[in-house]
Amino acid sequence: MKPPSLAPSPALPLKALQAFEATMRLGGMGRAAERLGVTHGAVSRQIGLLQQALGHPLFEGPRNARRPTAEADRLWTEIAPAFAALEQAIAGRGRVGRRVRVSCLSTLAARWLIPRLPDFAAAAPDVVVELTESYAALDRTLGGADLAIRMSTADAACPEGLEAVPFMDNAIGVVTAPGGAPDVRLVSRSHPSAWTNWTTQTGRPAPAGGPIEFDHQQTMIEAAAAGLGAAVAQRPLVEADLAGGRLWAPHGFVTDSAVFAVFHRHGETGPPARRFLAWLKQQGDRAG
Repeated sequence: MKPPSLAPSPALPLKALQAFEATMRLGGMGRAAERLGVTHGAVSRQIGLLQQALGHPLFEGPRNARRPTAEADRLWTEIAPAFAALEQAIAGRGRVGRRVRVSCLSTLAARWLIPRLPDFAAAAPDVVVELTESYAALDRTLGGADLAIRMSTADAACPEGLEAVPFMDNAIGVVTAPGGAPDVRLVSRSHPSAWTNWTTQTGRPAPAGGPIEFDHQQTMIEAAAAGLGAAVAQRPLVEADLAGGRLWAPHGFVTDSAVFAVFHRHGETGPPARRFLAWLKQQGDRAG
């Protein structure tokens, strides 16, 4: 007697699911195409095939501003852990997948993180760090990064789908060049409340002269080191200048309610990201 014939199982649309997962995780088909090494049209076609297989749309809105539907959010929530598990499995074998994409505040990257990266390279020579600089607000895509370093506060709500790990307190203080102009106030437009925060924390008045304004903290700190005036700066951004004698902090530093935190997607830290995160926490502890 012949066994009953079984209907063939439908083929799992892995390419389409990969394109969809990358689009959801990275926040757009263009970023997904770049990460997957294909064209935007290829990603769009794969998602179109997936929509046909499911029988309902996954994205809506105008062509240049497509947004996920509720069904897309539900599907991504279900498949994302599986793709994360696959990436972790591959990351532990050979050099495939052994990279971590880090988004960081630009001044912190230049003045604090990059000088320390040789230490991480020595501790984890098999992990490649891809660093981008950004002040952008965060959502679950992290702008295509695995980890994003930003400022936060203890009571701040974490964006949906993300977890925040504080790794360093925010210590602020007045810095100026030895023999500079301590009575002239230097201000960064990217942190306009710095002097107010410092005076609130310490009760000391701000310099009466100025202000001289700069777009970013990086240029404000250089102006202070050049002797143009005094600036309120975060200690991690000026520690090398303090050690080298380019700047001094006449009143020391005080901590405020802010912290440096690293954000990652819930349940999606693979081995390279976990190694970098552990190293980052060690660096933050040393800085404290």
